[in-house]
Amino acid sequence: MTNLLYGINFDVLFLIVVIASMVTMFATELMAVVPIATRFRDNKIRINVLSYIVPVWEVVGTFFVLWLVDMENIIPILMPSISYALFPLFAVFIFFLVTRNSFIIYAEFVWHENKYFDERKLYVIYSVATFIMGIMALSILAAIASGYGVHLYGFGTESSIAYSSSYTNFGLFYSHLGVIGFIIGALILANGIGMVFYRLSDIKTTLGKFLPLILVIIGLAIFMPSYYSITTKDYTVNSSLIIIPIILALIIPILYAFKQTTYIASYKPFIILVTIISLTFIELREYPYVFGNANISAYIPAVTTDSAMEYLAFIISVVGGIWLVLMMIYYGYVSNHRIAGLIPKHPEEKKNAVPKQ
Repeated sequence: MTNLLYGINFDVLFLIVVIASMVTMFATELMAVVPIATRFRDNKIRINVLSYIVPVWEVVGTFFVLWLVDMENIIPILMPSISYALFPLFAVFIFFLVTRNSFIIYAEFVWHENKYFDERKLYVIYSVATFIMGIMALSILAAIASGYGVHLYGFGTESSIAYSSSYTNFGLFYSHLGVIGFIIGALILANGIGMVFYRLSDIKTTLGKFLPLILVIIGLAIFMPSYYSITTKDYTVNSSLIIIPIILALIIPILYAFKQTTYIASYKPFIILVTIISLTFIELREYPYVFGNANISAYIPAVTTDSAMEYLAFIISVVGGIWLVLMMIYYGYVSNHRIAGLIPKHPEEKKNAVPKQ
């Protein structure tokens, strides 16, 4: 660990934590894709998943807004270049964000008795849209981390060229094995942690006890070398930090495998906090550069701003961001304690319900 890390500005550190929180909260939705798409008729799993998703999905979108506002406040010099270079990824993400929002609203309130779109079909469409959003989000993160195929203009040594000239060669970007490994490894890792987060795996069986751990190990074995490969540069100074998220990721399924610690391992506020901490250290591993393999790498301290208005907006974001994180942890607590009275009963439950005497 070097002075570059110890000397990090608070505004940049806050942005790193915001990104870690945003990715964590969206990941908790991404973890629900497989159980919603494949096991929705299992009432226990349905309740486990929806008791978290129903109150949280709207607030997850607020994190996207917080991230964009803070990016604009803290690194305004870099934002136009990123917007032009990664526009196709952002456009697809936003399209499926609207689709996700629409269909979960339909599933919750609108089309319960529709003969063409029952609740399960609506949630399956929601899960597919969320999955595609996940692919786009991971692609954006991989592009920022690696810079493969990315051409940035409008700042630094390229300041004489218009921002609008920035672009990404997606053929080159997606042909890099490190990028593909980054995406696939993250998805497998999310699936493994998701089995603990939503208590999908029965620890009474040998397979159920160790399946989350197996998936997490496979995910780490793919993700970590891939992330390391796409961010390796001579100026990468915080490589030792990579061990911390590895240990934290393994702790969750290991605790889950033992009856005495299953509850704490699947305690949602615990997983959320551990994941935020893990992702923060993953980001710090790359600081202070991003887009390392682009035509021009971005040195974060050189593209931050210190104007009075920007600083005021940043302070407001800090207050709002802390409150937002606390609310998300509280939602995790609510979900964990089965306060899910707003979730409508499944049609099969209604059909099999015993009438009151």
